[in-house]
Amino acid sequence: MARTRNIWVLPEISDEGEEISKLSLGLLTEARYVAEKVGGAVTALVLGDRTEDYSAILGKYGVSRAYIFQDPLLQNFSAEAYVAALLPRIQSEKPWLLLMGHTTVGRELAPRLAALIDTGVITNCAKIDVSRPEQPRFFRPVYGDQLYQEVVFQTDNTMLVTMDPRALNASPAAKPAKVRVLTIEPKITAESIKTRHLEYLPADSRTVDIADASTIVSAGMGAVTDEILPLVEELAGLIEGAIGTTRPVVDGGKIPRERMIGQTGKVVSPEYYLALGISGATHHVGGIQDSGKIVAVNRDPQAPIFQSSDVGITADLKDVLPVLIERIKRAKNNGEIL
Repeated sequence: MARTRNIWVLPEISDEGEEISKLSLGLLTEARYVAEKVGGAVTALVLGDRTEDYSAILGKYGVSRAYIFQDPLLQNFSAEAYVAALLPRIQSEKPWLLLMGHTTVGRELAPRLAALIDTGVITNCAKIDVSRPEQPRFFRPVYGDQLYQEVVFQTDNTMLVTMDPRALNASPAAKPAKVRVLTIEPKITAESIKTRHLEYLPADSRTVDIADASTIVSAGMGAVTDEILPLVEELAGLIEGAIGTTRPVVDGGKIPRERMIGQTGKVVSPEYYLALGISGATHHVGGIQDSGKIVAVNRDPQAPIFQSSDVGITADLKDVLPVLIERIKRAKNNGEIL
């Protein structure tokens, strides 16, 4: 008898609010696509300390079943608590595929589960090919996103995959599904959890991973002088933007390599990209094409970056940045912006 190819998915839904992240909606969409191709069904896994009704949004994205794991120790993410809740259900039902995001949660949880159920895990997956359901293929970027590695599972156990957030697109189902909800109380013991959540500390927006940033302030060679770079960093702090840069700046040792954007660096897709003193070389522009809005400031009116920008300003950063910073500070103090 052929094994039923059911797909389980772990959207990262918080009890703190009703909105579900774009990443989570993308995961639900990907799970539905796979299920449609292999004839399976989608089960969403929601963990928290109280039961909420997520059936409307889950059904909108094609989920037919939801397991709501409810326990006080699931209020905040803990890999130990999540494993304690999920493992018995995974072992008893043996889903064909389990998807989660390549996030802090997925990176910590997936390897633990893989070790306990004796299977492999594919991290940062960008594409799933199920044209041959008996041997699905998974593709993950390697060598700075320059190549893709093809991976095939050699196991009959549940396949664990963390998805690259950049590869996910949210799309509701053509016809909403009716969701069957089962609330599970896993009865996790406090003694089994070796770590304890104390508090959330806000990240310094200037140092968050540029691949995850919604706002990026990027400094080219024209913005990294001893006079201008501190202004760039101050501006980034004011607008909660991550610092990005170009290859020449990295080669000059001004900004670390993990901040480099481009075809040989990181490909980014922020909602807002501010290019300061960047000429606009092809390999850099190739890494910002998926940005929502690109604003460029350069004193060279012929700089190629303007061809890729939504807004272009020809000006000297020494003149622009002090005025811009002062206006933002004044607007914040007056309550015009938060």
